[in-house]
Amino acid sequence: MNILIIGDDARSVNILTFILRQEGYDVSSIVDRTQAERALSDYTADMLILDEDTIEADLLRRIETIRGGSTIPLILLCETTSEHEIIDAYEAGIDDYIAKPYSYAMLLAHVYAQLRRARVIPSTLVPNLQVANISLDPERHTVTLPSGVTRQLTNLEFRLLYCLMTNRGHVLSTETIIEKVWGYTGEGDRNLLKSLVSRLRSKVEPYPREPRLIMTIAGVGYKFNPDGV
Repeated sequence: MNILIIGDDARSVNILTFILRQEGYDVSSIVDRTQAERALSDYTADMLILDEDTIEADLLRRIETIRGGSTIPLILLCETTSEHEIIDAYEAGIDDYIAKPYSYAMLLAHVYAQLRRARVIPSTLVPNLQVANISLDPERHTVTLPSGVTRQLTNLEFRLLYCLMTNRGHVLSTETIIEKVWGYTGEGDRNLLKSLVSRLRSKVEPYPREPRLIMTIAGVGYKFNPDGV
């Protein structure tokens, strides 16, 4: 597995590189933001790690740019910040967030979980999924609605919709969905899932405030309702 690390602090990036190489990963690193865009096109990576100090508007724009050209797992390492800023980062396109300072064991657990999730749902191998005239394209990360409109999905939105559609008609607990989408469970994940569900509804529901496809089952979780089309 090849991991690309991009960050401003050479010492921090070097430590990350050393840790991951000790675990057997092939690691490349960039400590110059001006080279980051070229690096993403030059390197064939299975994962991208952004090593940052704070979540700012410029970082969110860079994440959106990265996500616009790639669907590989993207982990953000950043100083502890507000839940609102973390959600902004998820909405921009990250797949995972680890607050600094963190233990090396926790870092490795998150890296393994994200790579495992990527292997569980390899976009190039999963066939198109169609349920109730809704078509999900894993390779392009798009969903085509009964109206014929096609929407682009982020990596997390795709994972959530894939999970719900393959379990259509069945109620999935919040814990099960979090594990399948993020690859782990932890404090605060319920709010992140709620935000992700809201964003997905805005793309697939005719009336997001009155959902008929992605149903909330109070106290349990969510289910995909094919009869809601």
